[in-house]
Amino acid sequence: MTGMPRSGTTGVGSVLASAPRAAYFYEPLNPLSGLRSVDDYFLFAGPSGPDATLTRQLNQVFGLDLRLRSGIWRSDPAWRRAVKTVTGSRSRVSGVRCRLDPTLRTVVWKDPFASFLVPLLRERLGIPAVITVRSPEAAAASFKRLGWGFDLDRVRRHLDELTPGAAYLDDAIPWERSTEGSALNGALLWRLVYGYLDATLPAPGTHDGGGPVFWANSRALIASPQETYAHMFQKVGLPFGEPTRREIVGLYADTGTSEPSATRAHDSKRNVNEANSYWSRTLSDSEKGDVAALTADVRAGVESRIGSLG
Repeated sequence: MTGMPRSGTTGVGSVLASAPRAAYFYEPLNPLSGLRSVDDYFLFAGPSGPDATLTRQLNQVFGLDLRLRSGIWRSDPAWRRAVKTVTGSRSRVSGVRCRLDPTLRTVVWKDPFASFLVPLLRERLGIPAVITVRSPEAAAASFKRLGWGFDLDRVRRHLDELTPGAAYLDDAIPWERSTEGSALNGALLWRLVYGYLDATLPAPGTHDGGGPVFWANSRALIASPQETYAHMFQKVGLPFGEPTRREIVGLYADTGTSEPSATRAHDSKRNVNEANSYWSRTLSDSEKGDVAALTADVRAGVESRIGSLG
């Protein structure tokens, strides 16, 4: 269960984990709250496959290794810091729940930082994948709201090795603009994540023997959640029953604030149905134009798979 950070992986992961005898393992590859062996955002296999370090890290994920970081954030109030000191991070709590559940049969590995591992995992291990996609404008606005930014030079260097000469890595793109602000960093990361996945995953309707892939359009999830999730569950081989229907109703209830918190990535008081529209009030006109220009060609390829992102 992956996708670009801020693409809705947390909500979709919780719905997938509502399937019978399922639970989720929360972001074990997050270097701030996940495995102690992970130091970088986003992990990559080489052109010939995973090296010894990545192999060890993947085995830790599959083994529900609980050697995880505390996940204490600078923005956490004192009471939350105290709780995390005792329980550990959200990643650790989710791992403990998985380990203690004797009925568990399916672990939903929810992790945006595994985005670039999807081809490897589905081809070599047959692991099904769900990839969430929000519009690049919504993703960029979320980055701006939170002040986020990632080292895209490092990401590009790895992708140059994996897909040399690929169109989404076009040298004409002003990659240096990723340091100009969070919105542009988010837009360019959107281009890298979905450009890579579009270039390396099978075209719709084709089968190559690897694990199935479901591209989850956030617009469709909001417009018709029950139908979209039913299709998703069928694709990845999970039973879709009443507990899942209830989870969807609760998640997509038309309640809460239309303006999420400026400091919290996961604001429990927000209205999820506003997730694809509030960006118009967050991005400046200049940023809107930049985001559209920096992502247009990749967006066209992704939309040919999953329909309009709105």
